Amino acid sequence: MPKNLTRLLVWLTRLGDQAARPLQAWFTAHPDVGWWLRVLRLGLIQFGIGLSLAPISGALNRVLITDLKIPAVAVGFLIALHYFVSPVRAMIGYRSDKARSDGKWRTPYVVLGVMLTFAGLTCAPFALILLGGHGSISFLPAMVICSVIFIAYGAGINILETVYLALVSDITPAHSRGKVISVLWIMLVLGTVISAIVVGAILTTYSHQRLIQVMQASAIIFVLLTVAALWGQERLRPDGSIISELKMVRVRLTLWESIRKLGDQRALQALFGLIFLATMAFATHDVLLEPYGGQVLNMSVSATMQLTALWGLMNIVGVGAAGFLLYRKQPIAFLIGLGCVLGLFGFGILSYSSQSLSVPLFQFGVACISIGRGLFIVGSVILVMSLVDVNHAGLFLGLWGIVQAMAQGIGVIGSGLLRDVAQFATGQVTTGYNVVYLTSFGLLALVVAILVLHLGQHLRVDEIRMPWAGAEEIPADQLIF
Repeated sequence: MPKNLTRLLVWLTRLGDQAARPLQAWFTAHPDVGWWLRVLRLGLIQFGIGLSLAPISGALNRVLITDLKIPAVAVGFLIALHYFVSPVRAMIGYRSDKARSDGKWRTPYVVLGVMLTFAGLTCAPFALILLGGHGSISFLPAMVICSVIFIAYGAGINILETVYLALVSDITPAHSRGKVISVLWIMLVLGTVISAIVVGAILTTYSHQRLIQVMQASAIIFVLLTVAALWGQERLRPDGSIISELKMVRVRLTLWESIRKLGDQRALQALFGLIFLATMAFATHDVLLEPYGGQVLNMSVSATMQLTALWGLMNIVGVGAAGFLLYRKQPIAFLIGLGCVLGLFGFGILSYSSQSLSVPLFQFGVACISIGRGLFIVGSVILVMSLVDVNHAGLFLGLWGIVQAMAQGIGVIGSGLLRDVAQFATGQVTTGYNVVYLTSFGLLALVVAILVLHLGQHLRVDEIRMPWAGAEEIPADQLIF
């Protein structure tokens, strides 16, 4: 190496050391700032998950249904696979906890989740080619291939979320865990909103090739953010043990042990049934939101992508409203009922907007449904926490997550099937959507009636327990999609 270049490198190194010393001294004097920067860096994973979810739920489904005329039930099936593989949370979570209790790393499980998610995200856009008839294979084999892709994506997201949030619990002091969970949840929503806005702007001039490029770019960004987030988070002591805020790691029950526990809780069975109905009603909207905007209201791909941003922002409003109502000591059953009332009101508005062809009215209906969903989710999970004993709180939160996932999956597939059947029977595109929305309206009205006339009086609790003292129990992606 030339002497002049060597001298330059030495000079730059010394200059960097001199510049870094005041910064290091400042962080040493303000340890809380350094710790929160570490939390924000860890939150890049949540931000990346939000970035990756938005194009699939906000653009791909619309293009497949509206532009390529793929049956909505087929698209709904692919999107719903994300929910049906959610029991992998309990299985991988158990293995991760077991490994951690033996002094082993959680990071390899996170890496497994990242690899599966990346593979799914990278390959998912090719559903446009496989299902659109541009390939050399027929529709049924194409669906099988796409199913494998979406199963890999769904398994990856579920594994990543579970083990990543367990890692958050490992490195976070108990007294700060609530604040950390809030920050991570907000970063997930922000990732979704920002992705929807940016992708919507990019797709102003739409082409299949551009959508594929956008989705694969989001996959690469997701991996880069994950590497940045995980680097140095699990640290070792000189003796090889992992540095953790936890003195002892709780190994959760297996999936089957958890399900058997539910058989002894009759009141909770009724509550879970109610949660299942309402969640299924809200989920009918998931796969049809953007296609409805495109087919009925003639909105562009870019315009329907912005609906995902609206959905995320109004979800935050709903959760914030739930927090305010809890602060005002409102009954938890009231939160659930209010969320369902807002939801059925929103579905009614969506059905009416097809008659007036009003985009602002449609957006208002979407906002009502999203706010209602936020209220309902917070109310239902806190009610589950408050009705069970502390020793089984994590168990029933895990079951709540599985019930949520199954209901969302059935709602997504059912809405696509119902829309296709109604459209085929009547020959009217608008009628297909309206049948779905009016069905959701009816399901939510049934839930409200059950709450008012029977179950609500049995759901009163004296003490409100806030959920997720252990961050690993949060199915965060299910709270948004």
